[in-house]
Amino acid sequence: MQYNFANGWGVSIIDFGYGADEGLLELAVLKDGHLHYANPVSMGDVRGYLTGDEADKLASEVESWTQDQVFPDWEDEEE
Repeated sequence: MQYNFANGWGVSIIDFGYGADEGLLELAVLKDGHLHYANPVSMGDVRGYLTGDEADKLASEVESWTQDQVFPDWEDEEE
């Protein structure tokens, strides 16, 4: 399932990725429809092995970001 937020960010939550064999979810962060790894939710990759509540919490965090949100601690990862 893909969720696109008004701030230009979004998340993709799937049940066939990391953790699927244990009934868990995987979440990827999107920026303007493209994968974005250089942020504190993705932590440089997708996030797997999440419960539904954990995925919802991370999605809410992404939804709270500003459209031009920057992550100085992660910007080197984007290069």
